[in-house]
Amino acid sequence: MGLSKGWASNIWLAGPLTGFFVAPIVGSLSDKCHLALGRRRPYMIAGLLLLAVVSTTLACSHYFGSAGLPVAITMFVMMDGTINVIQTPLRALIADFAPLEQQATGQLMASTFQGVGGLLGYALQKYLWKDPLSILVLFLVVLAINAVFIGGTCILVKEEHFPAKEDDNEASIIEPFVHLAKSIKHLTGKLMIVGACVFFCWWALFSWWPTSSTWYMTIVMKGCCEDPSEAGYNGQCTTETYGYCLQGQDINANANILANVAQIVIGLTFALLMNRGILVRVRFVWSALLVFGSVILIGSKFIKGSWFAYLVGVGMAVPISGINAFPFAIVGSYNQVASETDDLEKAAVDNEDMKKKEELEVGSQFGLLNLFIVVPQIIATVVIGQLRDNFGDEGLSWAIFAA
Repeated sequence: MGLSKGWASNIWLAGPLTGFFVAPIVGSLSDKCHLALGRRRPYMIAGLLLLAVVSTTLACSHYFGSAGLPVAITMFVMMDGTINVIQTPLRALIADFAPLEQQATGQLMASTFQGVGGLLGYALQKYLWKDPLSILVLFLVVLAINAVFIGGTCILVKEEHFPAKEDDNEASIIEPFVHLAKSIKHLTGKLMIVGACVFFCWWALFSWWPTSSTWYMTIVMKGCCEDPSEAGYNGQCTTETYGYCLQGQDINANANILANVAQIVIGLTFALLMNRGILVRVRFVWSALLVFGSVILIGSKFIKGSWFAYLVGVGMAVPISGINAFPFAIVGSYNQVASETDDLEKAAVDNEDMKKKEELEVGSQFGLLNLFIVVPQIIATVVIGQLRDNFGDEGLSWAIFAA
């Protein structure tokens, strides 16, 4: 639709920016929701309805003529927001229903189902998206799948109704950000280390995800991705180089499908090992996964060929599986240790008050963890956008190498 290469990277800012603002607001409002349907399900249903409107408008944006590109960008940003409206209460259901000793296993299972969703998404994209005009069919199919699973969750998961009390404070949009700022001073050394690791992990991921498809098409296969058969084309692409681009696109799709299969296997394996008590020191396993990811990303700058491209694409499932689960598991384990060594304080405080205090502390730490996730996404996206504007696609290989 005419978007420059730099802005094709910058538009990925929509995810972290909307996540930074929407996720804490929806989380805070759902915590204080007193509807008979429950706290989380009303927001999941509202998010699904918003997603239907926004995704359909995005798919049809090419019908808006000269306003098509602004409409598409606006809907793309809004779609990220609606996904957060759905995703935030879904994640909260793990904390609501899973007992403390199964929180880490729950995070690993969430990572596993992310792989399932990614596998399904890439498969649908590969077989349903033949040209830009067929994206409406793809979006409608994805929307129908979301409706089935979100609707099934809302029907099968029965939430407890929390009626409003006279002394309850009204939910404030500003409250989660004020609470987040106050919590920074309470960070311990261990949590700072986890936060720093998470920061650079997400810097690496956002150097890879927005650029991987272009890396396959133009760096690995040395393709040119402008169709020379279009009427009036006067560029440098040939039929041969355009064919290389399509081959790279195919490698990208296949590698992503295999990567999601790998993420499912890895997530299920680690969840089983943790549930059986075999996997205990998760920080060492996480470190090993990150080292593996670093090696293949560094190798991508120097080793070429479709076989290594597959290894990089599929191998990235290894660190991603750990990044999506282990930081949350480590923070949860630190809170378990802290709660076990604080028995005297618990004995002196009313059980209900202590429960609220613990929830507040855990919520603060997870909120801060989210900060270490979204900030590097914003920085990496801006940096990569500048690299692409100044150095073209060659800048991508250096961005991935740095990651």
